Parts: sequence; C-alpha cells; structure tokens
Amino acid sequence: MTAPLAPAAFHLSADAVRRRRLWLACLLLALALSYPATALLPLSVAWENGWLENTQVAVLLMGAVMAVMFARDSAFALPQGRAARGMAWALAPVWCLLAARELSWGAVLLPPVDFTQEGPVYSSSLLWYKPAVYPLAALVLAWCAWVFVRCRADRIVLPLLQSRHFVWAELAVFLLAGLLSTYAEEHLGIAVAAPLHGRTLIMEEWAEVVAYATLVLAQWQVFSLLRGAPDRV
Repeated sequence: MTAPLAPAAFHLSADAVRRRRLWLACLLLALALSYPATALLPLSVAWENGWLENTQVAVLLMGAVMAVMFARDSAFALPQGRAARGMAWALAPVWCLLAARELSWGAVLLPPVDFTQEGPVYSSSLLWYKPAVYPLAALVLAWCAWVFVRCRADRIVLPLLQSRHFVWAELAVFLLAGLLSTYAEEHLGIAVAAPLHGRTLIMEEWAEVVAYATLVLAQWQVFSLLRGAPDRV
C-alpha cells in the first residue's frame, strides 16, 4: 500500500504564491464591486439566460476543462500519479453537472413559459428527458465516487488538508460569496439597503459568479500542490 503523502512534500514557488494572492485579491474586489454593480447595472443582466448566469456556466465549464487537463497532465503520468489523476477525473463530471443545473438541465434553450419582473421563466418540466435527469446525475456522481476510491485519491486528502498552502483562503472567499448571495435573497434576516430594493437578483447572481470562480481557483491550487510532488502522488 502506498504511504500517504507528507505535508512537507508540497511546494509552491514564490511566483505561484504571489499569483494566488493576486487572484484572491481580485475575487475579494469582485465581491466588493457587487454593491455598485447591483445599483448601476440593468436588471436584465441577472435574468435567466442573462449574461451573469451564462458567465456562471462558462466558469463551471472552465473548471471541467481544467480538471481534464490536470487528469492528462504529464506530471501525473507515472503510476505514482494515479491518485491525482483519479481526483481530477472524478471532479470533471461534477463541474459539468453544476453547469447543466445552471442551465436548468437545458430548459433555457427552450422558449420561456412566462415573463415576470425578474425576467423570463423557464421550466425543466417541459423537457422530455426530465424524468431521467436526477437518476442520471446520481449515476454520474456514483461513478465519480468509484473513480475517486479506485484510484486511492483519498490518500492525498489528509496531507492536502495539513499543508500550509491548502485552499483555506479560497474556501473563506467562497463562504463570503455564499453569505452575500444569501443576503441578497433576504434569507439572513438583514434588511437590504434601500438603493438595492428590487435589484438584489443582480447581487445574488454576481456573488454566484465569484463563488464558482473561487472554486476554480481552489482546484488550480490543489493540483498545483500535487504537481509540486509529482513523484509521490
């Protein structure tokens, strides 16, 4: 049995650390800009099938492409890289499922069934394949779990958690984005600022874009750490 990877085996260059901090700063700035964006942008940017939701889909698909690229990375080509490859292959379909969910499983490709103050309304119940969506999603997730376990990706989880370069900062930004989205939905019990009344849908969708981008950055950081010890992962 292969021994777990030691936290000390993970290394990042000074340039990689600086780039990570820069991206984190950009994400925090994006969260801060959600307020003026909500006050100034037209409400249509946050509609279903609007550019904010389409940006979310693009970010999620970027995460899927990145996962596939890491799965095929020559740094993990050796037998010792099996765990990292398995983790990457297990993550790629999850990104695709998240993107499909943002597209209402394809319903946004159909004509809207209604139009309200919050924009067009799409219904996934009109999809002929809707009864198969959740069973297929469950099968995909089961396959991801099987790949994760079969490739022994579990053995690199604890060492990653123990690394001083782990993605705690990214997770904190993700949590902030989630709280901002929840605030915009008025589920925190905090009154929405007066200039944002009737426009919080923009803040909600904006925060989701930042949240997904943060997850992509976290994935990049994790596999950058694993590449720092390619002969042992």
